[in-house]
Amino acid sequence: MRSTKRTQIFVAAPKRISVPDPTEQKLYKARERGRKRLVELWKATGPVLEIREVCRLLGATQKTVREMVDRHQLLALAKGRNTVFPAFQFNNGTVLRGILEVLEALETNSGYVVLAFLLSRNPDFDNKNAVDLLQAGDVETVISEARGFLRHGT
Repeated sequence: MRSTKRTQIFVAAPKRISVPDPTEQKLYKARERGRKRLVELWKATGPVLEIREVCRLLGATQKTVREMVDRHQLLALAKGRNTVFPAFQFNNGTVLRGILEVLEALETNSGYVVLAFLLSRNPDFDNKNAVDLLQAGDVETVISEARGFLRHGT
């Protein structure tokens, strides 16, 4: 005859539910604001092109396009496993005049920081965004603003 033993496990319920400390609450709220802003930026970006389309548009190879991204001459964004290129940076088969200079002036490797600069309405631009001004030909104003964009307190 076989004996069977049963083991009972008792788990004590916590006496009180802990509330995250104020710092954790602030961090959570900040992350949520960041996520919402990212969604807004993606919506404002409008159409995006895949690398093959950019190659066709510019008459360049994928290697050349990747090198342009590495040299901060084109804005590329990660979208899942793919890299996409906001269409607003192109005009009549070329890179929009001023984009290269703005990317260089911003001195950041974050495509989303660049996107925020280019697409956010700015009181110094009469409540337009940088892309609006570049498309209108006001390149120097945008470059000047880009040079000071990430230099808070200097």
